[in-house]
Amino acid sequence: MNRREALLTLLTQKRNPGYIPVSTYGVDRYSHPWMADDPSYQEVLAWGDRYDHIQAFYRSYYASFGLTDILAVDDPERVTVERWRQERTVITRYTLHTPRGDLMAEYKDIDGNKSTWRERHLMQTDDDIEAFLSMPFRPKLPDPAEYQALREAVGERGIVQVQLPNPVCLVIENMDYTEFMIRTRTMPEKIDALLERAQQLILEWLQGVLAAGIGDSFRIFGPEYCQPPQMRLSYYQHAVTEFDRPLVEAIHRAGKVVQYHCHGPIRALLDEFLKLGVDAIDPCEAPPAPTGDITLREVAERMGNALVVMGNIQLDDLERAEPEQIDRLVADAVDAVGDRAPFMLLPTAAPFVTPLPERTARNLIQFMESARKYGGAPV
Repeated sequence: MNRREALLTLLTQKRNPGYIPVSTYGVDRYSHPWMADDPSYQEVLAWGDRYDHIQAFYRSYYASFGLTDILAVDDPERVTVERWRQERTVITRYTLHTPRGDLMAEYKDIDGNKSTWRERHLMQTDDDIEAFLSMPFRPKLPDPAEYQALREAVGERGIVQVQLPNPVCLVIENMDYTEFMIRTRTMPEKIDALLERAQQLILEWLQGVLAAGIGDSFRIFGPEYCQPPQMRLSYYQHAVTEFDRPLVEAIHRAGKVVQYHCHGPIRALLDEFLKLGVDAIDPCEAPPAPTGDITLREVAERMGNALVVMGNIQLDDLERAEPEQIDRLVADAVDAVGDRAPFMLLPTAAPFVTPLPERTARNLIQFMESARKYGGAPV
């Protein structure tokens, strides 16, 4: 059984393929092509080529305007893009010309850091919300030939995983989080209108992707924005479970699987994951709070064979710990899950820096080596 077959067995049949697979969670030459050209990543990528069960991220894991195809427009005249450099930072400004006035978003890219940082949200005021709702967005579908080329490049080493935000994520990443939280109480009907519009746009994009036969699996991100204790569980059930259900159902109707990504405390959300019917959850972060509020063993015991548990080696440990500590953390994770649930080892996040620090590189290799040792992978 090759690594692609092992991953599909794990995700579609919810059982381990005779061993515990391991993924670096995007530290590969497909999810982030810049890594393939960065000398500091080469040793890790070489290990990954041999041992990583690659889940090649496809399409943007950002949900902000200008960074996601879901909020595309069909008329280039509707968007003005300005870009300039300030010392070690590149600033990009998008001005969206809507029927109800202009909206502006700004981002910065810092030399040596591969994340894009949001400086200004698209929606700032109540009038901005109306302008956003007036905008005739036209989601841009990926090129099937581009997808097929990626699928062939990954080959037997893994699968291609389509990334998409949920409606809450699409709204909040274009609106200040505090302002969103306030408006859920002061003008809930307007927030619902935003969520409905976001859901409509995501579904339009998703259905086009599914119709084109794109994707082995689908990873939905964003539920953490509404998790307790930031927001009430009843609001999570409304804004996340209710609004995400059509996405999950569409993916399942197409015969594909759903990986549900939710950082932070998830004890109160496990029943919601089950109600939603997702196939896998990640990264299952462990206590202490606020990082997590439930142990990996408890997650596995509560989920059983209902879904695949994925996690839960902290990126912070990969960046700071000694290899011996990483070895112990992997052994503990394997022991915690045991045969309680189908399981896949992966970090809670991937490094987005260049050059990759030697300690992080060494620990990523140790992570893969330890996963093979304790997870029973074939030699």
